[in-house]
Amino acid sequence: MTPEYDGPKFDDKRLAELKQEVDILCKAVLEASRARLAFDDEPAAFASLMAKEGK
Repeated sequence: MTPEYDGPKFDDKRLAELKQEVDILCKAVLEASRARLAFDDEPAAFASLMAKEGK
């Protein structure tokens, strides 16, 4: 018999870290959209810009 899994547990420090990570991703997406890149453009262009903005 396996114990019931009730989902991940996060302390306040980890929640703050996750918020920062999400903020970085949101900023990268916003910057990419401002650059008017679309997924139909050169396939690597969007991913490249996202990787650059995410750093």
